[in-house]
Amino acid sequence: MKIILWLVLSISSCFCSAETIFKIPEPNDSYGFVAKKAAAAGLSDVKIDFKQTFDVFSKGKKTGTLIQGKGWLRDVHPVCFIGWETDRHPDAFFMQTMGAGDWETVDCNQVESVGLLSHPDDRNIKIAVIYKIDARGQHSQDYVVLGLKNSEEVFYDEHTTEIFQNAYLKDIVSMRKKYDKIKSE
Repeated sequence: MKIILWLVLSISSCFCSAETIFKIPEPNDSYGFVAKKAAAAGLSDVKIDFKQTFDVFSKGKKTGTLIQGKGWLRDVHPVCFIGWETDRHPDAFFMQTMGAGDWETVDCNQVESVGLLSHPDDRNIKIAVIYKIDARGQHSQDYVVLGLKNSEEVFYDEHTTEIFQNAYLKDIVSMRKKYDKIKSE
């Protein structure tokens, strides 16, 4: 009986170790570096979106924390941002998204969802963020895709993000289907 139990646990742990999963982080994290970087970028009234902030685990090991937030530029223009921290690099990545840079003509309303585009066996991990934005008085969705390399380095995947522009997709599942179709072509 012990051998059967050991085999079942061994097989199931193999599947679990290949997955990338998101977990809600401990509530005591303040993510001060993200707030400082947002303030340095000219944002005020900075707030972390704890409902869309996640610890990311890959192959059973915590690779980092994906932090979502929002601030105000000149107190009138809402801007969202993404931060990434790891144990070794607590201020590894910061990027303004909706409301800044390529997206400066829209207002960031909120992060609607965060999820994986890639599958557990994919070599390159892709993380999607769907935003609800306000463009000239009309609500819509826009997207940012991040890549994860060397197990803990996050980067903005501009090429994959551009694929989803004007796609009018409502959820991560629809994005994953489109991403799978593009990968197979």
